[in-house]
Amino acid sequence: MAEAATFDEFVTTRARHLLRVAYLLTGDHALAEDLLQTTLVKCWSAWRRIDGDPEPYVLRVLANTFKSWWRRRWTGERPTEILPEQAGPVPQADVDERDRVWRALSRLPRQQRLVLVLRYFEDLSEADIARTLDISAGSVKTHASKGLAKLRLDPSLQALPLPSGDEAPVGNERLVAVRGRIERRRRRRTAITVAAACLAAIALVAAYALLPQVRAKTLPEPAFRLQLPTYAQTSTMPFDVDYYRLGPSAQYGYAEGLDRALVWTPGERPEALFVTCRFPGSLNVAVYARVNGREAWSGACVDEPIALKSFFGVLDPARLGLVPGKPAEVSLKLQTEEPLPVGTVAVSIGELISFEEFPLVTPSTQPTPLNRVLKSVDPAKITRIDAGGPPSVTVVWRGSLILHARSQTPGRLRISVDGVAIHTLDFGTLPWTVQSNDGSVTPPWGTAPISASLQAGRNRISGGRWDPVPGSLVTISVEAERMTGDWFVAFYPSKE
Repeated sequence: MAEAATFDEFVTTRARHLLRVAYLLTGDHALAEDLLQTTLVKCWSAWRRIDGDPEPYVLRVLANTFKSWWRRRWTGERPTEILPEQAGPVPQADVDERDRVWRALSRLPRQQRLVLVLRYFEDLSEADIARTLDISAGSVKTHASKGLAKLRLDPSLQALPLPSGDEAPVGNERLVAVRGRIERRRRRRTAITVAAACLAAIALVAAYALLPQVRAKTLPEPAFRLQLPTYAQTSTMPFDVDYYRLGPSAQYGYAEGLDRALVWTPGERPEALFVTCRFPGSLNVAVYARVNGREAWSGACVDEPIALKSFFGVLDPARLGLVPGKPAEVSLKLQTEEPLPVGTVAVSIGELISFEEFPLVTPSTQPTPLNRVLKSVDPAKITRIDAGGPPSVTVVWRGSLILHARSQTPGRLRISVDGVAIHTLDFGTLPWTVQSNDGSVTPPWGTAPISASLQAGRNRISGGRWDPVPGSLVTISVEAERMTGDWFVAFYPSKE
């Protein structure tokens, strides 16, 4: 690897040779010296990274610099008000042979001139020229052939003259000039870097000072922190319930407007919005939720466990512009008839999960035998489906039925009529809830009896209608899911 200390030696020993190359390319002593010193300054910053002989690298930089100058510099005649005195005798009518050669070279395209100078003056091989100019060996041959053909058209071309270099700086003078350029370039880059840093700092300070509204929109801290559960559900009743796993959430103190209260990335599963409040007293707070700037849901933010009465609704991706993997945001607006009290509002996004994914509450004691007696109901009017017995029964449809179910252990009973899903009855599925203001915790439903109605019309489970003809036979079926103990479902006519 070329050491930095060898740079001075290289400039001292090889610069004059490189100057001749630069002169052949520019045809002007001053431009040649400028081209050489500019090239050496560029090479200095990469000198430690040069492997082996540095001259091929320097030649490549010189050639590239010359090509860039060709595009931006005008090297024609320079008008002047006073003609300079001629140092030599008055020129004769015939042009000097050296001038003819240089003029012929200057008329060649820049790539042909580079190839001819490197090939016949630097004595580089075609492969070396190809690497220096970053072109193919075939292109080198083509440029050389075309250049020579054009030069042969000039009958006065006999020799390739070299510049005398009498006016060019030599030895340490050129090295001092190059070192001076390097130092000026370093100071200029340092000044630019410092100036850019100062401007960036000034811009940040100005932005902070000129945009106080940005700082003022910091959302308020919650009055007290809420311990949010892992799961939540869509109903306070133990039938026809959907379960959600809570994910992204945020908590804030009461404020009329909570812009960008929650930012999350929607997933592939259906999602729902949950909001709950905690505050002293009994003042009702109305909450208006917007998702991506569009109205989503509104309702009363009650002081109830988030797992029970905080469900706002399923988020409709098409209506709210929700795209899986693309960030979305929730904004809240709180309103009351009186000034907002001190309190905490929590917002969370839940993803829909199946019943199989929901953790059941394990009984802490041994289950007791089920009491199958239904008080105040005529046993002759009761139709029952029991665990371990036939899963379905056929009855004459005469109108709405009341169903009453009991179970020893947690699980789900699916009720269907004529193959149409009507109800799901869930035992022991109440998720863990947060504490209320008085410190109490809502206990699980456990395996308490569940009662529901079985009636014609549209139902939530299937989304369709079930309209049996009075007097026709219907088949009621019960499917147990995750049940490990005894259970039964009893059906009897409604009193209406």
